[in-house]
Amino acid sequence: MSQSTEADQREQREGRIKRMQRIFLTGISGAGKTTVGLLTARMLGWRFLDMDTLIEERAKRSVAQLFADYGEASFRQLESEALEAAARQEAVVIATGGGAITSEANRALMRQQGLSVYLATSVDLAWQRIQDGLGQSGAPGVRPLLVGADGQQKLGALYEARKQWYEDAELHLTTDTATPDALARRVVAGAIAHGALLAPNLPLEEMTLDLGRTSSHAIVEWGGLHHLPQHLQALGFRRRAFMITDSSVGPLYSEPLQEVLKRAGIDTQTFMVPAGEASKSLTCFQEIIDWLVEQRAEQQEPIIALGGGVIGDLAGFVAACYQRGVPLIQIPTTLLAQVDAAIGGKTAINHPLGKNLIGAYYQPRLTLVDPACLLTLPERVYREGWAEIIKYGIALDAELFCLLEDTPPVRPQAHTLLPLIIARCIRLKIHIVQQDERDQGQRAILNYGHTFGHALEAITDYTTWLHGEAVAVGMEIAAQIACGQGLLTSQDAERQQALLAAYGLPTTCPDIEMDALLAAMSRDKKVRDGAMRWILPTSIGQANIYDGVPLARVQEAIETITHRHARVEAQMMRMDG
Repeated sequence: MSQSTEADQREQREGRIKRMQRIFLTGISGAGKTTVGLLTARMLGWRFLDMDTLIEERAKRSVAQLFADYGEASFRQLESEALEAAARQEAVVIATGGGAITSEANRALMRQQGLSVYLATSVDLAWQRIQDGLGQSGAPGVRPLLVGADGQQKLGALYEARKQWYEDAELHLTTDTATPDALARRVVAGAIAHGALLAPNLPLEEMTLDLGRTSSHAIVEWGGLHHLPQHLQALGFRRRAFMITDSSVGPLYSEPLQEVLKRAGIDTQTFMVPAGEASKSLTCFQEIIDWLVEQRAEQQEPIIALGGGVIGDLAGFVAACYQRGVPLIQIPTTLLAQVDAAIGGKTAINHPLGKNLIGAYYQPRLTLVDPACLLTLPERVYREGWAEIIKYGIALDAELFCLLEDTPPVRPQAHTLLPLIIARCIRLKIHIVQQDERDQGQRAILNYGHTFGHALEAITDYTTWLHGEAVAVGMEIAAQIACGQGLLTSQDAERQQALLAAYGLPTTCPDIEMDALLAAMSRDKKVRDGAMRWILPTSIGQANIYDGVPLARVQEAIETITHRHARVEAQMMRMDG
């Protein structure tokens, strides 16, 4: 490829990306554009612009006054000028007026300059929202075109006249039954799938896990979920794909992704399981296999695992088993899955007596990591992923640990730093897995904190603790054991505790039954000849595998951590007194 051709393509790509750094919300009055727009902008870390407010600021008059003094035609001209000015800004969410789409020039501008999102709302609900707004202190007056006793009928007539233009938007969302927060997450997810968050100044991180007989490719790109069709086509998948997701991720991403894939000629069928650890079961596994058989899924048609660690494990095991192995594409949407669960080829479902007891090693053809997906996570789910990142720092990478210590807790909007941290963790895991794919030696280092963590999840029926939270407590147990064994200084143990706490992760777990916990740990996959193996840190950035840790030492460490909460509360009470 010539340098001029490369430059042309880069210019076209960057031009598209610059164009797509805007989201336009359309819909009738009462659709919720302002409420949803504010929440969307907050999630993205962008600015929010309300067209009515901009018009009033530019004209020094209210919308009602503008209609009364100059008429609708002049107002529409002012509206177009304000929209054009708003579209010159970058990283903005713009709530348009209900009539902005009546102008072909406005519609063309929105198509050219950003992503249009139609918030579809029934006339009855929109009118109710308008009436509710009028009853609020300081709420704006009724829209000029809706004044009069027949306001709702006028709103219905406007909707019918404009409906065809609203439906020209690239993304359609029905607002009648969804909360504003849920709608904002769907706007962000749709923007990611449609390429609206691509950023030209961020490097694409590519890594390959080479195992000789097979290899697995990983890509980290902010906003890169939009490139899924191209990646599938490059791998030779051009006809059908089968997506497995859950009830948390599916409603956000499956529909816009299916649309993007459809445009590329790839027909995608989707199977959705309930969100949560309980779906890593033989029952869900059987249901998915039955579905694939009904769909007549073929051996060279890929399974796409879209979701967090639960979906990656479940769909990965399905891919390993169906027709003795079909291509697997991992699209991890949680931080925990992006840095750990989706990398390295471990797939599994749970047994009632233990986590991940039924599974296989099966490498994905591609793991597509888009850190922008983290913007749509609930705070607790985002936070738990940092346990696995801190794990890498303690067990393998002192520089990473120090970076986290010296940096304020990283938010999901950190589109420069976050991809670099994720890529660094993936490289650490790839390096270990290439030496020990099947967990016979050094790969066990990656299970730091997991011996206790898995047991804690199991004895609480996978309903109380998120995986990362349990691992965080497990790392505290392991550090206490290491201190008791003379392997780790108390200062390094305190640094670990402080970093976990800085990221809002638990460092204690009160009210745990010791016998049940020990029994669950005895069923851990790392048990050898009936004895538990422990991954213990010896310093920041270094950990080793230890057999024969005295049971009394384990119990002492568990009691220290489980009673930590009570000691802290007692100290606080003494201070208050």
